[in-house]
Amino acid sequence: MKKVLWVKFGWSEYYRGGPVDGNFGWLKEAKGSKKEGRGHEAFNFMPVDGTYYCYVPPQNKVYAPWNEDATGWTVICLAKHPKHKGIHIIGWYEDATLLGGWLKPPRDMISVEVDDRSSAYDWSYCIKSKSAFFIPPEDRSIPFSHPSVRQGKYSFLIGPDIDPKPEKKALLKLLTSRLDQLRHVAIGQPSEESVPDPELDPSDPLTGFGSPEHRKKVEKAAEKAVIAYYAKKMFKSKDMTKVKCGYDFLFKKGSTSLHVEIKGTSSENAGFFLTRNEHDAGLKKNPAWRLAMVTQALSDNPIVQVFDAKQLLKAFDMSPYVYLGRPVVEPEAV
Repeated sequence: MKKVLWVKFGWSEYYRGGPVDGNFGWLKEAKGSKKEGRGHEAFNFMPVDGTYYCYVPPQNKVYAPWNEDATGWTVICLAKHPKHKGIHIIGWYEDATLLGGWLKPPRDMISVEVDDRSSAYDWSYCIKSKSAFFIPPEDRSIPFSHPSVRQGKYSFLIGPDIDPKPEKKALLKLLTSRLDQLRHVAIGQPSEESVPDPELDPSDPLTGFGSPEHRKKVEKAAEKAVIAYYAKKMFKSKDMTKVKCGYDFLFKKGSTSLHVEIKGTSSENAGFFLTRNEHDAGLKKNPAWRLAMVTQALSDNPIVQVFDAKQLLKAFDMSPYVYLGRPVVEPEAV
């Protein structure tokens, strides 16, 4: 990589028009209004006719990334998770073009009207590329901290007329190392098909967890791994999956009884959904309840982690995801 800069913008799960969070001018000003969460960068990794358009908040409220040699840049995209410390690489562009100002995106890129003004705080973009790589939210697992990244919106690390200061060299080395770690999970040329956003598929909110057939295969493999895990600890198991009790298996050893809900993924990253009953009857009310999280469930060496309620809430962000609506029927007057 001969020409490299990093850019930082608001956090979004999939950058397909969903909510954006971050400590930037527009996002802060929109808090509490109907425009809250509507960040310009919401479409940064959504292609339009094969091109990716990237918004970057203005440096010092004015400047967009610019160099006289404007083409062929590797642009490393950074964002901070709104609830946790550290900066994440959420993707990058290769062979990108720097435009030096903010342009309006193509009309079919967004579903809202764009006004006639063109500035840093309109729906706009300042970088474009035909080549993008995206890190899904579940794979953003190696945050880092660096003073210059915390303070800036973008910075050039190597390239024409760039002063290779020691701090820039150190940061370039750090980011290059992170990219090497992330390449195997990065999705090249991200699109609606290759990076499905579960929130945009109301027919199946579990889309991001694979097909129903795949999920069933992972589920059975995870159960087998957890049964083996407890068997080594001399627990006997009883299948409770047909009983609506808030957990999958009862494990007993002497006077000890554990009510274990089992979740699994085929990847090395943990993630799961809880039903209302699993959450309310299990996690919230049952001191014997445990969640067994199995990663790499389909491999020869699945990894089992067991959490009690307190440990689970510390290790995972838990938020409502799907709501079920039913009509309210008023009683007839008699």
